[in-house]
Amino acid sequence: MTTGKGTIWRAVLTAALLVVWLAGLVWAFWWYEGRYVRAFDRPALFDGVSVEPPFPAGQVQVVHVWQSGCPCNAGHERYVAEMTERFTAEGVKFARAGSASNENMDSPFKELPYWPIPSEWADWPGAPSIAIWDASGRLAYVGPYSDGMHCNSQSSFVEPVIRTLLSGRSVNITSQDTVSCLCELQ
Repeated sequence: MTTGKGTIWRAVLTAALLVVWLAGLVWAFWWYEGRYVRAFDRPALFDGVSVEPPFPAGQVQVVHVWQSGCPCNAGHERYVAEMTERFTAEGVKFARAGSASNENMDSPFKELPYWPIPSEWADWPGAPSIAIWDASGRLAYVGPYSDGMHCNSQSSFVEPVIRTLLSGRSVNITSQDTVSCLCELQ
């Protein structure tokens, strides 16, 4: 048989353990939400200060800015790989920026040369995104591939720019406000 003090002590101890357990759950949820549950569709300002392209002038050049492990990549990978292959055959030069390591690099860019993001672009809004230069080496486009989680030839901002540059006409879309699926560069 237990005394009244023993019953009260157990109730207080049980209540204290329950409060500590609940506080731990709240903290774990807060930590997880802050690290992994984020809205990736966000407004961004792409303001491409003119920098030298990754290759000598003479052909249209494209840099894929990519962050390995970004959930936004999944909706772009197939299209970007197909587009890169198709336009490489038409003489466009491609490079990659963002994730530097080849070990865990997402598949479309393993073989592309790495181009470090210039210090003038230290505030680059995120990835996946792209920079395009015309054949004379002038920056023509900076921004996302499309305005959503998925990209294809119908929703792409990039394909019309490359086609226009390949036809010899000029493009100047180097500063734009957009809402797009982007991850921060690490």
